[in-house]
Amino acid sequence: MRDPGRRLYRLLHGPALFWVVVLASALPLVLVRHLPLTDLPEHVAAMATIAELLPGGGTGASSYVLALRDSQYLVYHVGGALLTRVTGDALLANRLLLLAVAIAWPLSLRGLLRALGRDERAAVLAPMVFWNRALGVGFLPFVASLPLAVFAVAVVVKQCRTPTMRRMVGLGVLGLVLFYTHVSAWLIVVAIGTSLALAACWTERGTSRFSLEPLLRTAPALVPSAIAALVWWSAGSLAERGRDPSVERLGVLETVNLMPLWTFDMWTGHLDEIAAGAWWLAYAMVVVVGLRHPTDARPRVLAAVIPFAVTALVYIATPSRVGAAGMLNVRLAPLLTLFALVALRFRNDRWGTVPLVLAATATLFNAGAATFEMRRAEREKVGDLDALLSAMKPRTKLALLNFATLSKRTVAWPYPFAGSLHRARGGALVEWSFVELPHWSVHYAPNSAPPPRAYFWVYNPCAFQLKGDTAFYDYVLVQGLVDPFPANAPGHPFVPLAHAGVFTLFERAAGPPNDAPERGPCIPRVGPEISYPAYAP
Repeated sequence: MRDPGRRLYRLLHGPALFWVVVLASALPLVLVRHLPLTDLPEHVAAMATIAELLPGGGTGASSYVLALRDSQYLVYHVGGALLTRVTGDALLANRLLLLAVAIAWPLSLRGLLRALGRDERAAVLAPMVFWNRALGVGFLPFVASLPLAVFAVAVVVKQCRTPTMRRMVGLGVLGLVLFYTHVSAWLIVVAIGTSLALAACWTERGTSRFSLEPLLRTAPALVPSAIAALVWWSAGSLAERGRDPSVERLGVLETVNLMPLWTFDMWTGHLDEIAAGAWWLAYAMVVVVGLRHPTDARPRVLAAVIPFAVTALVYIATPSRVGAAGMLNVRLAPLLTLFALVALRFRNDRWGTVPLVLAATATLFNAGAATFEMRRAEREKVGDLDALLSAMKPRTKLALLNFATLSKRTVAWPYPFAGSLHRARGGALVEWSFVELPHWSVHYAPNSAPPPRAYFWVYNPCAFQLKGDTAFYDYVLVQGLVDPFPANAPGHPFVPLAHAGVFTLFERAAGPPNDAPERGPCIPRVGPEISYPAYAP
């Protein structure tokens, strides 16, 4: 009886449980073709465009240029473009990237735990944090930057303790990669790295004297990425239409209250909330038992707490919006939760086994819930989207009109940019697109941009002009039960071509345009089932 008990203990406290949880948590990404993540199609389109812009990519993206100076999403998008060249499918390339990111989340935390000499078993709690609201909104470069940030902190810890020139050079390269993945994660690493180095200045070689040596052997590694950041900021990449970037802030209490929602809440149902409750219970059990039986020396506790404390301060101090970039503070919540795991210390008895099993069970349940909700959202919203996209001819232009963006399954709007996949399949242009944003990785080439829009009309379909805009686009993709082209409508005639889920594709038909007075597609007889987002001209 004792041997089976020992084997079970080793199974629950060893690497086997870790890998089961990691792989199971990443599995939903390969079980759903069209993931209901808001901005995902725009990232896929960027990858496909960059794949064409790279040497040997052909002339399919001649209307675009790579925004080397303006964007800090280049690593994610260029990496996806290289995978697109290999696989021939930008959607598959993005799925492979996301799969690697999901696995990297717990691996990076385990690396930080090792660097700090902490309990590696805490990494079992990390996979579930991948399924957070930032992922649901489709902030894919940001989500990809977080494991890089955690790994960078681990390298800083090692460099402070046992410096080497090779590690300093590696940290410099990692800083550049991190900056060009997402600037928010880079700023967090700079703040944490500086704080860890300063803390090490007081504990150098176990003495109480102050020494600048840890800071001097760490700070130079951040210089290349700091220069890149200054160049990027000087380009004014967050400014909106030539104006200085405006800054908006949330109250401290509201920011704190949003932290648990942005950590786990992705679905409108309660399955993820059940999983989150079990996960937080497991976390609380470890904390309570650890407080009753403290075993760590004070310097070790300080090093373990610094990443969480610094991230918490940055989370509260960060504005909610700077220019064209929004939700800047709340998206940091998952990283704050990851760093909250660093100080955990599991017991080697049932008080350590129970929370491990509970956290693993919560993660497996959450993976099942994610698969269930995403497959339902895909079936209900987009149906056979690939067939609809195949109905469009290559090198054509598509406009997106979203009249019904909400979903019964997802908290974030799941498919407002579904039509952007047309660009990933050889389309010339899809609007509205993030290509319009100054900090995006690709921009329109001179004289290639569509007619200028005064505001974000992918979320405000009423702004579409039937007379002016129908002359430019070959197709219009409508989400919702609306026919924007009734009889005698002004502009060029459009007729239904294909249907999938809640989407209808309209094609410009032959015939002269109607010279009736200009107006948009929103007429008084639109039915009550249509939901319009709160955007106004």
